[in-house]
Amino acid sequence: MKTIACLLIIFLGLDGCKSESPELKTNANEPTLAAAGDEQLFTQAAGNLVTQFRNQLQSTLLGAINENGTAYALQICQMRAPEIAAAHSVEGWTVKRVSNQWRSVADKPDSTEKAMLERFADPSTKNDFLVQTAGPDSARTFQYYEKIMVKDMCLQCHGDIQTVDQDLWKFIKINYPYDKATGYKVGDLRGMYVVEAPFPSGEDVARLLAQGVEVSEISAATPPPPDSSSAK
Repeated sequence: MKTIACLLIIFLGLDGCKSESPELKTNANEPTLAAAGDEQLFTQAAGNLVTQFRNQLQSTLLGAINENGTAYALQICQMRAPEIAAAHSVEGWTVKRVSNQWRSVADKPDSTEKAMLERFADPSTKNDFLVQTAGPDSARTFQYYEKIMVKDMCLQCHGDIQTVDQDLWKFIKINYPYDKATGYKVGDLRGMYVVEAPFPSGEDVARLLAQGVEVSEISAATPPPPDSSSAK
């Protein structure tokens, strides 16, 4: 943690001013960086973490499409998406995608996530993200949810099955026998990103992420856990 503290000094300098915030926020505007333990700080950090995760995932998929087509890109997604999610998890912070119409059962939402997806599906909810904290004070968790909307490019893998590439469709049926992720139209709710973090103990990482520090830099600055096998 000493190295993380050094990074904090470099990237932050001074603390901001703490502001009071409600249990559940529904502000779609960019959140304000705030002081220690404040949910606004965690909100900005989580939004930046999602951006980093999304950018690497999209870059990987676009590279695969350009290299060998959409069917190949889906194979790469199957292999790399879990790795990319794991690479963007650090010091108790995790990021993933979920959807009610999942392709992989690993992306199936739990009851809390289903409730958030229902909120995003409600036309009266105009927000891009929702946040809350949950759990007892001794083990409180910050939870951030950001909706994923279907764009034109998404239809290559998630559109009408009558127009999906046949090689791609064969791969889907073989590798995702419980697939529900087709039949979308542009503008539909595809799912959401989910970020969870220990609150407020994840503050050091929150401050770095909120300042735009890459997860890879934070991971590199974090000492590995002690090797229990070498303990006497």
